[in-house]
Amino acid sequence: MSLLSILQSWSSWAPVVFVRDSKYGMPGVQSVHLVGLTTFLATVVALNLRLAGFGNVDWSPSWLARQLRPWMAGAITMVLLSGFFIFLATPGKYLGSHPFRVKMAALAIAILFHLLVFRRFVAAEPGTRPRGLNILIACLSLTFWFSVGWAGRAIAFIP
Repeated sequence: MSLLSILQSWSSWAPVVFVRDSKYGMPGVQSVHLVGLTTFLATVVALNLRLAGFGNVDWSPSWLARQLRPWMAGAITMVLLSGFFIFLATPGKYLGSHPFRVKMAALAIAILFHLLVFRRFVAAEPGTRPRGLNILIACLSLTFWFSVGWAGRAIAFIP
């Protein structure tokens, strides 16, 4: 059995059929996806700007990260669940899409960078690293996360 045949068998699951075949299913799920993505990126931007030294300097990056964590977790949950339904509605379309593959690669890079590098910088005591290095890390983080969104948007326009 190929991956595509397994995914196509999952695409006959009733909730996925509803999303794919109903008038409002796909637009509704895509709206949830975009709201989750927007909320997630808002938290990422706020945290990266604070790491770079912009915003309320009375708040440490680690404190801000703790405050934003529930929003990030809720948003990423929305994005992943809705993305799962969008993908399963037409898996062949997405597996054959170059921008989709770029999006998944960018997502993997963004997650790895976030887990292995960014979180360490956010957790560090303020002032322990040069500001220029914090700005570089924030710029890289934003580039990786926004690359996911840019590639996702390209799915609709590039085969």
